[in-house]
Amino acid sequence: MVKIYRIWFNTERMDREDHYKITLFSRPRVSIHVDEYIWSFIEENIVKPHKLMRSEKHGYLLNISFDQFDPAKHRYFPLSPYNGLLREGVEMDSANRSYFREDFAGGKDRTTWFSPNKIWTNCGDKVLNVDIKAANVSENITPREYTDLLFDGIGAALVFNFKRLKREEFDGLKPKIDWSIVESFPFPAPFEEQRYIGDGGKIHVYSWDGRQKKTLVGPYSVRELYQEHFGES
Repeated sequence: MVKIYRIWFNTERMDREDHYKITLFSRPRVSIHVDEYIWSFIEENIVKPHKLMRSEKHGYLLNISFDQFDPAKHRYFPLSPYNGLLREGVEMDSANRSYFREDFAGGKDRTTWFSPNKIWTNCGDKVLNVDIKAANVSENITPREYTDLLFDGIGAALVFNFKRLKREEFDGLKPKIDWSIVESFPFPAPFEEQRYIGDGGKIHVYSWDGRQKKTLVGPYSVRELYQEHFGES
């Protein structure tokens, strides 16, 4: 069984002066049922037929992380069919796992990127990270746009980890997505149906000034702050 964890950072540090902004409100407001459907779709059509991720000793976690693409922050990416080819003149280095964005063909203008990495083990579970950065990631991203990115993000993560898999197999499956299922869930999804890690906790950022704990942001209830901002009851 694969558990799905949605990851979103609710605050972001702005500078070295300990100034923070709350980023909770810009997360995708798409139902987690979309993630569950797309994973089950890929699992049934690719993962199971290839007999992947079938360990009896470990459970599996799917960590899904979306982020709005920022060219100032997001400068390095791993080789992946989903990030395209290296531009002419850039040599491939077997010891180099990441390259400058500009090293990829068309990389200067591209605004959608994927950062797959190796499956790792955490407390006995195998963790597959799905890391997506795109310019259209925001609270306004539609279920269709979200699904398009999510499908490719999962594909990038699986192709990176399992050499027998090729992007072409995922590209052939993608047109078979049942969009009526994707669009059957409420959008914007209510807070309870988004299910990001930490939704039951608080936003609280602090620093240490000498021996004194200094509050920088919060503490705020994630649920109450979100519902107050969007007027949800």
